[in-house]
Amino acid sequence: MISDELISMAGTLIAGLVIGLMLTPLLRKAEPKTAEGLNPALLLGLIKTRRSIFPKDYNGSAPPIESIEMMLEAANWAPTHGKTEPWRFTVLSGDSLKKFNELSMDAMKTKLGANSEKFASYAQKQERKAKDKAKVAYLITIGMKRRANPEKEMPEWEEVAACACAVQNMHLMATSLGVASYWSSGGPLDAPEVLKFLDLTEAGDRCLGLFHVGSADPAKIKAYRAKRGDISYKTQVLS
Repeated sequence: MISDELISMAGTLIAGLVIGLMLTPLLRKAEPKTAEGLNPALLLGLIKTRRSIFPKDYNGSAPPIESIEMMLEAANWAPTHGKTEPWRFTVLSGDSLKKFNELSMDAMKTKLGANSEKFASYAQKQERKAKDKAKVAYLITIGMKRRANPEKEMPEWEEVAACACAVQNMHLMATSLGVASYWSSGGPLDAPEVLKFLDLTEAGDRCLGLFHVGSADPAKIKAYRAKRGDISYKTQVLS
């Protein structure tokens, strides 16, 4: 015989299941959705979760190449005035990354002077960073073609802004995939030999930075904190 207590528990579970099934469509309907079915709250959460994760906290493992491809595809859908699509990326790893680092060091030697105190200081700094830099699985250079469409030259600041939007897209996708990354702007990015290596050889072409990509333990990523001041202090609404 089934006890009255078990019958009562079963009745309660069934009732809860029925109520849940009835409420689910209502709850889904209550969630703010865009025309494409995206949840704005989830998108805002992703944006707020994005962090610059530095190589010192990478674990040396390489993210799947499929993740890199998704990041680049996200970058490719940045806004672009005139539809010039000025962003150009070079993905470096292994031997190509080693060659790029050597080229950058030589470029700094030329720029600062091989026997100068400034170059000696720079070289020492790079030596201290060598262990951390070795954990970078991919280095994605951020290039900007000044005249991506020769028939439609846009103001330079608009092309720089478009590239920055592309990097933000890439970074947000990296965040959603659990890939550690950050955008740096140091080094001899304007050196002719560096620009030639990156196929940025036309007048006005620029390298806007380096996007470091690697893997980090979730606990390390979670430990990164960030905050922003209230948007009301940065906004004025006029009527």
